[in-house]
Amino acid sequence: MSICLFPNLAYLSETSRAVEIYRALRELGESPLVAAHGGTYEFILQEERIPYHIVPPVMTAKRCRDFVLANIGKKANFYTVPELREHVTEEVAFFKKHDVRIVHIGFTLSAKLSTRVLGLPLSTAHGSFFPPVFAKKLVPYRKDFNRGPIRLLPESWKRNFANWLFSHARLYTRPFNKVAKEFNLKPVQSIADLFLGDYAFVTDIPEIIGISKEEMESWENVRDRRYSDRIKLIHAGPIYARLFGELTEDIREFLNTDQPKIFVALTSSVEDCLSSVYKTLKDFDGRIIFVTTTHPRDFQPAPNIIIKDHVPSHKIMPLCDVAIIHGGQGSVQTAIASGTPIIGFPLQPEQNLNLQLIENHGAGFNLPFSALKNNQLQTCIQQILTEYNYKENMQKLQAWQASYDGPQNVALALRELAKGRA
Repeated sequence: MSICLFPNLAYLSETSRAVEIYRALRELGESPLVAAHGGTYEFILQEERIPYHIVPPVMTAKRCRDFVLANIGKKANFYTVPELREHVTEEVAFFKKHDVRIVHIGFTLSAKLSTRVLGLPLSTAHGSFFPPVFAKKLVPYRKDFNRGPIRLLPESWKRNFANWLFSHARLYTRPFNKVAKEFNLKPVQSIADLFLGDYAFVTDIPEIIGISKEEMESWENVRDRRYSDRIKLIHAGPIYARLFGELTEDIREFLNTDQPKIFVALTSSVEDCLSSVYKTLKDFDGRIIFVTTTHPRDFQPAPNIIIKDHVPSHKIMPLCDVAIIHGGQGSVQTAIASGTPIIGFPLQPEQNLNLQLIENHGAGFNLPFSALKNNQLQTCIQQILTEYNYKENMQKLQAWQASYDGPQNVALALRELAKGRA
């Protein structure tokens, strides 16, 4: 019996989730198989001393970057047809060779097809884009698009459109359906269908998202044509990074001050956003830890800023007053666990939802990129620093979240699913 964790190493959040689930499975006495196509964050598996297999084709740093750009709408598709065909073929061979019984992914989307070829169950855990969210119209309209004549439309119309789009639209599905046809598989019906496995672990918590565990897990898509197969939702709870590394002496010394402290983690950002945030903060009267794998354009050293490629977020966020992030669920949940208010600039719809939930609870701000041009970022920072209710509200979310053990819940469920106990 093999449980195969197959993360997409183009994403820090997904890589760290796989690490947490791996640890939880090992604590249960299981020996999960870990595999990937390589990528930007492969070094994390190495640093965590997790044995893993590289399945061809190998994703280069540039290929990972293009994949992430597709996820934020900067590229037309996640894969070309020949590339996807190769991914599926190699994954099928790997799963056969290792007698895999269930595959767990975050955003390794090719596994949607390779597991079907073999009739293997696929499970996913990568955010809160699941059907009850669409049914309750919880996905907000993107603030960056709220300009021109669109601003005159009723908010309810825009919200209805956003939720319809992600539960019905077939964006990104064309390469998948061409390859599915070659393998005599059912077509992928929608974006939501593409992103969800046979078993979809819900990693948000009821108190924050406003949907009960019972409602999540009782959802059925028996007659719903938006989905190609039966999908079972399983509530798990938060899974966020608790990765290797300690805070270095230079960081500890840098933060040893009564000045405001800001943690900036825009690791998958577009260059313009990085540069704008850096420009805004370089004269800020405080201390800033700027974590990114890409330096801002026209970077100039500033005495109040340290730039690092990697810092363990769960160790530094509790020391900071504000976290500036893109709003991936891992980063949001780390901030919640730290009790640190958030300012976010979402790059894609799932991040937009995560940040809006935080804003709805009064624990931070969900900002459009235009906020970087009109001093809104500075205003929001000052509000968080001077108005205690943001910290207090985040601490309320912290207490709610602390009562769930997401990695353990996923590990227990995967063990049962691998035994065929659906």
